[in-house]
Amino acid sequence: MSVVAGEGVSMEINKDYFADSPQGKPHIAHLKFRVIPDAETRLAELMTGGIDWAWRVTSDQAVDLKGIPNLTVTSGETMRIGFLILDARGTSSENSPMKQLKVRQAINHAINRNALATQLVGGEAKPLQVACYPAQFGCDTSAATVYNYDPAKARALLAEAGYPNGFETEIFAYRDRDYVEAIIGNLRAVGINAKLRFLKYAALRDQQRGGKVPMSFQAWGSFSILDTSASAGTWFKGNPDDNIKDPQVQGWLQTADNDLDPQVRKDNYRKALQRISEQAYWAPLFNYSMNYAYTAELAFKPYPDELPRFVQSSWK
Repeated sequence: MSVVAGEGVSMEINKDYFADSPQGKPHIAHLKFRVIPDAETRLAELMTGGIDWAWRVTSDQAVDLKGIPNLTVTSGETMRIGFLILDARGTSSENSPMKQLKVRQAINHAINRNALATQLVGGEAKPLQVACYPAQFGCDTSAATVYNYDPAKARALLAEAGYPNGFETEIFAYRDRDYVEAIIGNLRAVGINAKLRFLKYAALRDQQRGGKVPMSFQAWGSFSILDTSASAGTWFKGNPDDNIKDPQVQGWLQTADNDLDPQVRKDNYRKALQRISEQAYWAPLFNYSMNYAYTAELAFKPYPDELPRFVQSSWK
């Protein structure tokens, strides 16, 4: 194996790999990963045979590539979720509207999750109502309060909270600007005028941890761990990324993360997820989808953890 920083990795098959391996012996003799930062260049290389496989293909590019006969385009559901964090404690401003439950509920009702998932993210993306990836252990989707897309209800909740004409705020983000702009449009339709603050991730993280962010768009992949401890447990258990600091939620998650009894874990995750949802601490939005494009001669299967398993791939 050879590694060249910033350029790629070359690997050769280990012919002596033990025969009884659970994943079996690899079928591909040589693998060469190339770092090609520019998306258009990646696709040009793919179409001309310079490379055999590419991932993180945009939805628009995936549609175009499906018309090329010697290529296969596959969409795979991923564990990565997108969500809004709402400043329920009001640390960003003494008079922050986000401190009011009805305002946070209104924001949840204002967002068209289905349109975001199907029209923008595309592929295998699904609308999300709970603060975890549904396939994770303990991610009980029935614990979630369902906030249907209902602009009229959102406006009514804002009026009940004392904002009949809406209000102005800021929404912070570090990625997926087009998704955030769609969310801003949804919020504007109910009277919430959110000004976009688009920052580098490190800058947003520091602002978020410092309690200076009224609302932010975030994404989280759980380090590919199929357990709710890696999603809700990361954002609500009192660590630096926990802006909510709800002692009940922290207690339930602490028990769920440390108990050895699976049922105890599930019960406590459910309690935590239910309160997170009832209090609208977040506005969960969707899970991401990953588009892959590769030569039709390659047998390849995507997995939700976003780890390409070339050891299980083969030439047809």
